[in-house]
Amino acid sequence: MTMPADQNEWFRCLNAGLPDDVARLKAAGYYEEAIGRIDARLAEDWTATQNGAGANPAPAGVEAQRAALLVQREILRRLPAEYIYTEQQAVEKMQARVTGFTLEELRALERAGRVDWRFVEGEKRCLDRFDETLLDTDPAFAARRRGPAPDSGAALARRRATHAKMVREGAASARITVEAGIGMSDAAFEAALARARAQGRSAVHLRVWLPLPAACASQSDIRLEHFSEPPARIAAADAPQRTAYWEADLTANRRFTARYSYTQTAPYADPLSFAPDPVQPAFDTGEEAPHIVFTPALRALAAQLTRGVTSPAEKARRFYDYITRNVHYHYQPSYFVLEDIPTRCAMDRRGDCGVMALTFITLCRIAGIPARWQSGLAVGPGKCGCHDWAMFYIAPRGWMYADCSYGASMARAGEEELRRHYFGSIDPGRMVANRAFQAAFDPPMLGFRADPYDNQTGEVEADGAGLWGEQTAAFKETLSYEEL
Repeated sequence: MTMPADQNEWFRCLNAGLPDDVARLKAAGYYEEAIGRIDARLAEDWTATQNGAGANPAPAGVEAQRAALLVQREILRRLPAEYIYTEQQAVEKMQARVTGFTLEELRALERAGRVDWRFVEGEKRCLDRFDETLLDTDPAFAARRRGPAPDSGAALARRRATHAKMVREGAASARITVEAGIGMSDAAFEAALARARAQGRSAVHLRVWLPLPAACASQSDIRLEHFSEPPARIAAADAPQRTAYWEADLTANRRFTARYSYTQTAPYADPLSFAPDPVQPAFDTGEEAPHIVFTPALRALAAQLTRGVTSPAEKARRFYDYITRNVHYHYQPSYFVLEDIPTRCAMDRRGDCGVMALTFITLCRIAGIPARWQSGLAVGPGKCGCHDWAMFYIAPRGWMYADCSYGASMARAGEEELRRHYFGSIDPGRMVANRAFQAAFDPPMLGFRADPYDNQTGEVEADGAGLWGEQTAAFKETLSYEEL
């Protein structure tokens, strides 16, 4: 194995793990010391033979270990930016948003697994979005909110109406126009420009990838209506992760934007309404490291959930029911820092839309059911947000959808009919940019991506280094949403 130039391919080796001492330091939150020990190992000559008689080409296992260490080093570098609040700061943040919040309440929530935290350099720190999880998923906290609560009734009414139409007519469609853009934050650009000038260069070399709607079964009449400037490349319409790509030398900061429109059609499907073929296909049933991996824990869970069941559609339904009724929605740190996502989801019983989708996909594949990733945006009137979901295949019906996070939210709302809707069907409020998990861009990004697996808001590379967090500035907006 020769280590690929695209650093994001190194993540496929992530499951190689860490040396014991580094793993202990990471678990305890001593990230700087852990990075130092990784650097010392990477500086060693791993290609020398045991008797010291010269260097030979490194075996594949050695290159995989080096790739895993390099990825882990970057994970350790980014983790402190995800977990930022001390306990006292977390209490103060919640007190500003809800009435009567206390330190004892925070600690009780931590013990119950409802607040995500880690040690950072020996001090307990809470995830930056822990408060949003509590307010958005717990009615008790929503009732204690200071100020007016967001109105979710209109969105729920639209979902009921869409479901009724899809059952009645077999599908629902919408014509959608979206504008989106990405670039460097002003602060990051000024710092990069200063570094460039110190090195004798007059500009920052930027490479930018922005998601575009991809050609797929649900998306048609895709029109790329306007770009802020002509892209250097537009990926093929059926690219696994479709993007517009720009490359420029900048002396002044600017955003790279696109406006596009498309028709999204969501067919209605009941996976239990037909008899499956005796022989099912075997495509999209394998492992894809580092996350779609058939660990012993997931194999045991899949076997337990499907005991006595032979129908693949019923097996998929068991997986969907387990996730939507048992996994609690939690905002996550960036996927960059997560490891073994489906196993952790099954163990901790918490996750966001992508975590739930990956868990469903992995359980389906363990059971021999073809399953794959789809993601992009959830769109609607006045709404445009990132979203992930899954697809699964049952012959003779073919590909159907499973949106576990929407199903889980309907379960929380007591909407059982709508919970069942998202097993087999979705809704037309989508923009599909990605039809595969962990796919390379066209052209590939060489530095570490902000998200090496998915692409919902875009990626930026400045002078060869991938940007993340507050180094980038992105926006997305639904300009029009017309039900057809």
